Amino acid sequence: MFNLLTTQERRIETKTNPLRQSAWASARVSKRLDSELASQLRMFLRADFEQANCWSMLRRVLRSKGFSLKLDQGRLRLVDSHSRVAICSTGFLGFPLAALERQFGASVQSNLWNNWLIG
Repeated sequence: MFNLLTTQERRIETKTNPLRQSAWASARVSKRLDSELASQLRMFLRADFEQANCWSMLRRVLRSKGFSLKLDQGRLRLVDSHSRVAICSTGFLGFPLAALERQFGASVQSNLWNNWLIG
């Protein structure tokens, strides 16, 4: 379903793919993720969002799968770590920011650095 790369494979891919294209390039061009890809992404990440018990755990798990989180205009966005394409909001995946803050018992603001989730 998804091509997960090791760090070494990413280094090689970056050298052979200088434009930093990714599977998420369509999200950049159309400014919207198509519904089929969105449902696959939702299935792929659902357990990670449900099982995380804090912001840093969620960040680490998503990072291991090639994603980052960024706060943008009051929405928490899922970002492709390789190309930096903002894919969609976590709310679009079924995990709105307010629900995640309740789940973790902490505001996302306490875990931000330049609007990027850290931890």
